[in-house]
Amino acid sequence: MLSKFTVKSTLAEKLTKDSFVAIEPIYSDETIEYLNTKFDQLFLQQNQSRRYVDALDMLNLGVLYDVFNPSLISLIYKLMPNPILYHCHSYEIDGKSQKSHIAGDNFLDGWHRDIDCIHDFEKGGIQHISLFVYLTDVGANDGAFEVCTKKLGYLPRLFKSSKFYSITGKRGHSFLFNRTAFHRASPNKNNNYRRVLKISFQDKNTSSIKLNEKIKSHKKRFNLQKVRDSVPKENVIIRSLFGDEKVNNEELRRAIESKNLSSINYAFIPESTFEIKYSMSLLKEFRGAARDLMYLKKMMYSKKIKCR
Repeated sequence: MLSKFTVKSTLAEKLTKDSFVAIEPIYSDETIEYLNTKFDQLFLQQNQSRRYVDALDMLNLGVLYDVFNPSLISLIYKLMPNPILYHCHSYEIDGKSQKSHIAGDNFLDGWHRDIDCIHDFEKGGIQHISLFVYLTDVGANDGAFEVCTKKLGYLPRLFKSSKFYSITGKRGHSFLFNRTAFHRASPNKNNNYRRVLKISFQDKNTSSIKLNEKIKSHKKRFNLQKVRDSVPKENVIIRSLFGDEKVNNEELRRAIESKNLSSINYAFIPESTFEIKYSMSLLKEFRGAARDLMYLKKMMYSKKIKCR
């Protein structure tokens, strides 16, 4: 059963409590089919086990504004009044794998927090959010996204006092998650590839790691800047999301009001639908606590040197 919500605090509260929120689809099945057809031509040109179509690719394919439809834009601004994109890409992973495609060798079966999130403990609240949209059907053995409620704080918590969720769904299934939560991609054991769309955002005043052209993974974020510079001047909302500092708050407010975005309502799926049993050994509990301490140390250091 879907539950209606319209107030952004409800979303933030659920992201804090459960680490994720599964919502009604952002896109129609026709749009999912259209995006997949467009993305196919670029994915087929790549032979890596993990393949990407980034924001600049979307712009060149002519689908950027299909991705940033009114439902997506409204959702982002319901969560954050002053957002900026951090990720905007689609990627697919191969099947026939026995471990997570990210951090699979970290001695925690791939469970991790995103270390590029510079969380400010003095501000509190949700500061780093990702939206995932499955572009293929994802069952239990198809690389389903998994997340737990192990809290981030000055004193490390235990996995055994946390709830675990495995988010499965048909293509088009959409969910938000708190990027500072412990999460992983479960192994994609089946034969088929798994494809997703990922949109991450944070407040413009939140610190970010300094970009480096020599780091390959930073290319996608440099391409966000290229998209920003290509968006028509009159598209104030998209320009602002991609980080155009020339857009002022009043201009943005008027643009949002003109689109009547606040009238768009959503629904969410109860988190209990996705709850699973998952246990960690005593050794993994220790590793999880140690990783949290290292994460905290990195956050404090990042804040001290003011990465942004």
